[in-house]
Amino acid sequence: MAVDPLGTLVSWGVAWLMEHVKPLKDALDWLAGNADEVASHAATWSNVAAFTARTRQEYADRLRAEVAGWFGASGDAYRRHADLQMQVLDGISKAAEGISSAVEGAGLLVALVRGIVRDLIAEFVGVLAARLPQWLAEEGLTLGLATPVVVAQVSTLVAKWVNRIQGFVRGLLNSLRRLSPMLDRLAGVFEQLSGRNRALARADPDEFKPDLPSGSEFVDGDFSPEVADAYRRIRNSPDDTLRVAENSGLDEAVVERMRQNLFVQKHDIATGPDTVEHAYFTPDGRLSGLWDRAANGTLTSEQRGEFRMLAAHEYVENRLMEEGLPFRSSDPAVWDEDDVAWPHPDHPSAHDLSVLEGLPDDPFRHWRRWGLDSEGLEMADDLSNLDEVVDRALRGLGR
Repeated sequence: MAVDPLGTLVSWGVAWLMEHVKPLKDALDWLAGNADEVASHAATWSNVAAFTARTRQEYADRLRAEVAGWFGASGDAYRRHADLQMQVLDGISKAAEGISSAVEGAGLLVALVRGIVRDLIAEFVGVLAARLPQWLAEEGLTLGLATPVVVAQVSTLVAKWVNRIQGFVRGLLNSLRRLSPMLDRLAGVFEQLSGRNRALARADPDEFKPDLPSGSEFVDGDFSPEVADAYRRIRNSPDDTLRVAENSGLDEAVVERMRQNLFVQKHDIATGPDTVEHAYFTPDGRLSGLWDRAANGTLTSEQRGEFRMLAAHEYVENRLMEEGLPFRSSDPAVWDEDDVAWPHPDHPSAHDLSVLEGLPDDPFRHWRRWGLDSEGLEMADDLSNLDEVVDRALRGLGR
């Protein structure tokens, strides 16, 4: 200001006017871009990213709270479907955040160049305001002979500032051109993920019908329509689990997995050599009767022990199938000439390895056939430690 006080004051005033007087501001926006508008777009994308991330977290929290008790193939199918959907939501959130960051970067660049251009224009006006009176005074003293010189000086000054401004604007445009393909790719990823999310929202998870599988296709066997209806009723009555657990004194998680295994889930069931059906277990009146008596609280002391061993067998069997063992092997070596399956040392199955229902005092005696060690293994009264049984069996099989 000490060097050129008039020019400095004028440049400050021009800079202020260019940001606050609409025609001048519009002209500056046209030349150097509107940083506030770019920042607004960046904020919108940031809000999209935050909302999507929050939605994904809420979905994950609901899954942990509400789906943890869904066992077997149906529960696993739904969890796989949900995991895929959460991955897509996570991708959408990150893509939106990437777009926001890119647009924000562009906004910062626009703001920087805009400020430089504004200050250069203001500086030019200030310099011109300070020098023009001097040049005009020179022209007056020379009676107009200096006019070409004044014009040349103004033209040189204008060209100098135009070149400086043009350099910054070109740099801005080049930077935005390099940024544009990245934004296009991010937008393409966002659109693809959004489309995938819409498709997942419309799709049914593999066989997912929580406690309400459609239809009732059982493995062929000798059963009455009444027993089949009992299986369907229990399948569609998830609220029975808590009552059964309370009345039987068994762990609720064990009771629910028992219900899933017997009544709710379809299984891959070998029905002969190299023959497998995907169906519900054949209805058994003894099993549905025990369940109903447990639900009604009418189990006798003997039936309570029978129900406990049944629950242990179904739980361990289901867990072993979950770990990859077949319900029963379809290998021809397992089946005799009458198509009856027998436990085979080379073909362990979940059904054969599970707890022996009829031997409460020695439920793991049959493990010796597969060289499994049951030393010291005991089931808790409420069966809450059955995972130890499963782990011991799997380790013995080398799994």
